[in-house]
Amino acid sequence: MTELDRQPLALLSSDFATRVHIDDHFARNRTAPSIAVEANSINALTEIVRRTPLATVLPDALTRDHPHLHPVPLTPALPSRTVALLRRETAYQSAAARAFTRLTRDWAETLGP
Repeated sequence: MTELDRQPLALLSSDFATRVHIDDHFARNRTAPSIAVEANSINALTEIVRRTPLATVLPDALTRDHPHLHPVPLTPALPSRTVALLRRETAYQSAAARAFTRLTRDWAETLGP
């Protein structure tokens, strides 16, 4: 975390829950990084990082889709977040909703806890 104080960052804008999560982590660890650029798109952010000397902080799962990014683990690590897929048990489910649920479960099992 102390190295982040010296590294200019490109981060998501505060419109994203991920950014709020990152800012909370910085505050808890008394780190005030230099934010050079804010982006309102993950694609824009990854392109900025790819083409400039800036670094970013993103959830690990996003780095798997971008082989040109080099993940560097934070110490201490960002706390994990929980995601839930909610639906009413007795409600009609379209084929698309059932497929989405199946894909989400498969993806979650692939990633593990």
